[in-house]
Amino acid sequence: MKTVLCFGDSNTWGYEPGTGLRYDESTRWTSLTPMLLENEVSFYEAGLSGRTTNSCDSERDFRRGTELLKLYLESCRPLSLVIINLGTNDLKKSLQLSVEEIQSGARLLCKQALEFDYSPYDKPQVMLVAPAPLVNSPDLDEEFEQLELENSRKLATTYYQLCQELGIHFLNAGQVVKTSPLDGVHWDEAAHQDFARHLAEVVRAILLGDSCGCIEKVGTT
Repeated sequence: MKTVLCFGDSNTWGYEPGTGLRYDESTRWTSLTPMLLENEVSFYEAGLSGRTTNSCDSERDFRRGTELLKLYLESCRPLSLVIINLGTNDLKKSLQLSVEEIQSGARLLCKQALEFDYSPYDKPQVMLVAPAPLVNSPDLDEEFEQLELENSRKLATTYYQLCQELGIHFLNAGQVVKTSPLDGVHWDEAAHQDFARHLAEVVRAILLGDSCGCIEKVGTT
């Protein structure tokens, strides 16, 4: 059985815009994708609302991704693929991070996944997902304003460059889904379904078929 670790934030956890509740297993992309793969691949869901790549949140514990990724790499092993889907929370105004600094946080996470002390037989492949950009919304959190919206649209390019540098897989969520205008940050049910369908094809190519050419190109969306 192939196994995938999904290490991300609220859009991996399954946060429903407008309610703050969690989508059920019939809606979350982390549950839908293995179903679409006819359960030939098992997914570990490691999503946490507010998680960053490498930044501390003074008001919320356990949000720094680099402090916890190794725990999941150890507890979920053996793994076939590690998907890292983070960066949105690093955009918060209070953190004062540039796009380049967010990329640096993502680099640390990817290197942790690449350099972890695996056995010789269970070293997984790694995929970095560029978050879908934020969108304007009357209910957009005050942590996200115009500069943060603009920076969210730049992450895909910097993440793609990082994936080329490290030789890992890249997926641009912004080419597949659009963030819900209900809150400007999270995904609606249709987005989860669209992402699951797209990811299933990518994972099938990487783990169940020919993995060549699975690094995707950056689009303009």
